[in-house]
Amino acid sequence: MPHCRKGFMRRFITIVLSALLVIAILTPAEAQSEQRRGASGAPLPRFAIIKPDRARMRVGPGFNYATKWIYKKPGLPVEITEEYSVWRQVRDADGTEGWMHVSVLSSVRNAMVAPWLRTDKDVPFLDIKAQQDDSARDVATIQPGAIVFMKDCDGTWCEVETSGITGYMHQNDLWGVYPDEVFR
Repeated sequence: MPHCRKGFMRRFITIVLSALLVIAILTPAEAQSEQRRGASGAPLPRFAIIKPDRARMRVGPGFNYATKWIYKKPGLPVEITEEYSVWRQVRDADGTEGWMHVSVLSSVRNAMVAPWLRTDKDVPFLDIKAQQDDSARDVATIQPGAIVFMKDCDGTWCEVETSGITGYMHQNDLWGVYPDEVFR
């Protein structure tokens, strides 16, 4: 009997130590990404874009629900906040929420440039920099509300492309990426 108890204790200690090791290895970002997943298995919330030049937002998750809004801007970023079967509850940069079929969404990452400044006459343009440095030369200026393709973000700066111009913008000047989010 003592021999069985010893084997049990060894297995128990091994399991506990393995669990503690896994917990210790996870970074806060990984732990957070494990917290909430949608029906597809993808993390929630997350950003996506509207693919076609005509996409319907509905008041509920199904074709039998009324159309709430029709989007006519392909590449427009939206935030997916919930999932139900093949339907995604989304929110746009203006805060409008509704449901869209998964077929009109893509995981490509675009961003809208400072949509909160669209009506501010004192900030007509934002700079796109040659390097990830405020003192770097400007390669272009861009209006708030414009759409840019995001190549990658490091948590502070995002490499963006628009109209064949590539450069860097502050991550906090973009809607379509979370603060401190890193992706390549």
